[in-house]
Amino acid sequence: MRKIFITVFCLGVLFGCGQQQRFTITGEVAGMDGDTLCLVARGQTSEWDTLGMAVVETGTFKFEGKVTQPVIAVVQGKSRRQALPLFLEAQAFRVRLNKVRFDQSEVTGGNLQNSYDNFMAQKADIYREMPELEKAFAEARKAGDRATCQQLIERSDVLDSIYKESEFRFLEEQGKTLAGVYIVFRQDSRMRFERLKPMYDLLSDEMKATPYGKIITQRYLDAKITAKGEIAPDFTLLTPEGDSLSLHSVKAKVKILDFWASWCGPCRAENPNVVALYHEYKDKGLEIFSVSLDSKREAWLKAIKEDGLAWKHVSDLKGWQSSAAQLYKISGVPSIFVLDSENRIVGSYVRGENLRKCVEELL
Repeated sequence: MRKIFITVFCLGVLFGCGQQQRFTITGEVAGMDGDTLCLVARGQTSEWDTLGMAVVETGTFKFEGKVTQPVIAVVQGKSRRQALPLFLEAQAFRVRLNKVRFDQSEVTGGNLQNSYDNFMAQKADIYREMPELEKAFAEARKAGDRATCQQLIERSDVLDSIYKESEFRFLEEQGKTLAGVYIVFRQDSRMRFERLKPMYDLLSDEMKATPYGKIITQRYLDAKITAKGEIAPDFTLLTPEGDSLSLHSVKAKVKILDFWASWCGPCRAENPNVVALYHEYKDKGLEIFSVSLDSKREAWLKAIKEDGLAWKHVSDLKGWQSSAAQLYKISGVPSIFVLDSENRIVGSYVRGENLRKCVEELL
């Protein structure tokens, strides 16, 4: 039996000069003979660098090379659709690759890898009942059983709380390692600032300077734009009448900044709540500034009329490429913000009763 492998390229370019130590990755996988696997990692510019390639023969493959310091590497198939993250250190690793789900493969070896795997096993244990909760919720919603739905939501919230506490403890211990960085990186890229900041603060400066840390830092800066306490960035767009109107030029005790679109079902469903709120408080200092992500003028104006949106509207009719949406890093609509008289954000991504509460507290 002959094992085919290609020596991993020199990693000095990625990690600078230093004493290199050897690592090996020995793997097994069924049903992939003849396939080529790649070992890749993000370089300092966050672009992917190929560290090595290996051909699977008689169900086995092998990578070997040298590293000067730990790095997050990824084993990928030829299509690059599947990926197995691996915390590469100067140690011996064994991989039992899952052909169908690379991310569910078994990896042994390496201190960082063990720390990460133990935490992920703990996470799986915390959420082990989640599939049953989701199934029960779907059945209760179909049956119109709102009480049961609420109970299931509350139980899900409890599990989320338990996980967040576990995650925070892990980052307190591992925030100076790549295992901690990767846990934060795996979070939703659109995570709100209030949730991201405590995690980001637990990462060391050294880890923030890694390729994955730089991506997290950019997410942090993007999320901070619409965080509570920040001054809402000003912008100018055209009204339906063709006049220029800027956000900061509109003076009010309280302003609602509403990103929406005529084609957005949840936006149209939220509009009656906003209309009621506007008519109740417009004479007490409330103003609304709506930014449409429409691309067709006719549809935009029709929705304004149909929904009775009797306040200020602007749009550049560029859809998701709207300059205002890009400025605010909007990735979904409706996205509603509440501003005070100085254009300071006091409520981010609020809707329904939370929107009303936020406005009423200011007024």
